[in-house]
Amino acid sequence: MIPLIPGSNDAVSTDVFALDQKKGAWQPAHAQLRTKSFPTPFAQAEMMAHVLAQLVLDAGAQQPRPELVNDRLQQSFERWRLLLLGVVLGEVLVETVDLLRPEADRFGRMLADLRPECRFLGMLRDARRAGGDGRGLLVGATDPSCLLWCAPRPAREGYWGDLKARVDANADRGEAVKVLAEWRAAFDRNGAWAPSNPASPPWQKALQVLLGDAPPGGANLLADVRGAGPVRLAVAPRPGGEAADVVVYLPRRQPGWAVRFSELLFFQPVRAASGAVELVDPNGRPVVTIAMAPRDVARGAASAARGGSDAASTAGYELLSGVGRLEPVADVGKGHGLSHWLDDQPGAPGYRSLVLAPLLNACAGAQRRPSVTEADVAAFPMLYPDAVRMVAAQAGAEEPGGVRIHLSRAVVAALDGSVAAPQTGTPLVRWQPGDALPRIVAAPSATGALAAGLVERFGPSQRSVDVGELRGLGLGLWLYFVGDAQLRSDGARVTWSAFDDRELFGRAVQAGYERSIEVFRDALAAVRADEQRERARDRLATLQRFAATWRAVGEGDDPSTWLGPRLGRVAAETFVAWVLDGSGFALGRFGTRSRRAGAHFELGGGARLPLFADAVVDGA
Repeated sequence: MIPLIPGSNDAVSTDVFALDQKKGAWQPAHAQLRTKSFPTPFAQAEMMAHVLAQLVLDAGAQQPRPELVNDRLQQSFERWRLLLLGVVLGEVLVETVDLLRPEADRFGRMLADLRPECRFLGMLRDARRAGGDGRGLLVGATDPSCLLWCAPRPAREGYWGDLKARVDANADRGEAVKVLAEWRAAFDRNGAWAPSNPASPPWQKALQVLLGDAPPGGANLLADVRGAGPVRLAVAPRPGGEAADVVVYLPRRQPGWAVRFSELLFFQPVRAASGAVELVDPNGRPVVTIAMAPRDVARGAASAARGGSDAASTAGYELLSGVGRLEPVADVGKGHGLSHWLDDQPGAPGYRSLVLAPLLNACAGAQRRPSVTEADVAAFPMLYPDAVRMVAAQAGAEEPGGVRIHLSRAVVAALDGSVAAPQTGTPLVRWQPGDALPRIVAAPSATGALAAGLVERFGPSQRSVDVGELRGLGLGLWLYFVGDAQLRSDGARVTWSAFDDRELFGRAVQAGYERSIEVFRDALAAVRADEQRERARDRLATLQRFAATWRAVGEGDDPSTWLGPRLGRVAAETFVAWVLDGSGFALGRFGTRSRRAGAHFELGGGARLPLFADAVVDGA
């Protein structure tokens, strides 16, 4: 018989035992762990499960080291630890293969028949070492019981010492442990974590030993983790009779992944001839392909639902076969958000219709549930592909009651990859005069469900991105108030005449689509200029009249009368606060108010922005 592990015949020959020793809770001595009696490669998984089951959960306990007794033993907790941390750090990649694919031939079909739950096998490949087939070196595989097991061949090449040096010396090893702690916490929150339960799979005991009392890593799992896999994984017995296994994604740490994914949602989703969905940039070039369900998914899912003979192999077929996988086609270039394609557009379906809804249905089949909602995804995120998980995470992080917006070029130019682009703005219907000034306003849109987003600043306080678009609009209103800006004869643009009629903000109609309130770079540069700040401050009396004028608008019960004025009020108050910042001046509620606005700027959707002129400057 050819041994599956080199050296397995070298166990101590004097170790013998009677047949009756195999009864009850008998466990062989480590020196007797020989795998030559197992007929398939699944012997490695069974051996790893056996080794992990020997671990002790007591804090500070001396853990068994069977590899020290039998140095030919391929499976050990130390190698398991290295593989798992290697996956999180990106040193080891997960490639899911179907044992029933034609390339696997009859051997693959035999293995799939032997263990139907392992029809889809996660192959582990080193990201830096080349294998004999031209791809990454094959270093292990996944298994529902032990999670990961080691391939025999790399040990001959001194691989494990190399991997240990790379993993333990990695500067992000501590962050990887935090990610795994949060991944563990997700199982715990959903009643699928019980490492001390004898009925739980050995991988849970091993992960508990690896992590100890390490706390979860905050938002890492949502913001800086990309799903690897998926793989089928046994879990602790769950209440309510839920399945004892799940299709789950392993965490791979990739800082800024949530930010990059959110940028993808600004590209138009288009169904390709292959059935996949492509995200297309403004030039019509696909940048990402999202794998969707193949044609035979429905048949396999129906068979699993009936509990047929192939139920174990088809439950989860949709996800395990690659549905929801993101495949880059070209480098993602940042484009301004003239359209945000998460929601449906007039005459064109959005991401929710083309991608999210079908994937949620596929996830329901994989997790053996009647249906799956975005709330389910948020509760147990690592059960779902990134194409679903990241959308649900964004939905939970959005401002309650916010309106989806498209962004100007100025905002996109400010993105640096560390802070996610804003997705929603404060609706003017919700903002009430006297409330704190919003950082992002959703200006009414003439067509479609999207609104133009005017952004003052965005992002967390420690990494806030300053834009100044509301100040830019406020500056335009101030310049019009003092007579330095004028309304063009077409009634569609406001220009600053002192700067050669350069446009500040306005409305442009292209191919029948109206884009409102675009604040251009000239205005953004001007609003930051010290001379403009000083100029306004020196004209304090005029500034007081300007502030008093805008304080008196934007109220009432009829939205048609206050949508435009309320936007102007937010912009004017933002500008005034910026001008007076640190000056020691305070504006009281006095001053000559302007007469009724003599001109308006059409925002779209029936809303009009009044353009007030200073009554004193006008000579009134």
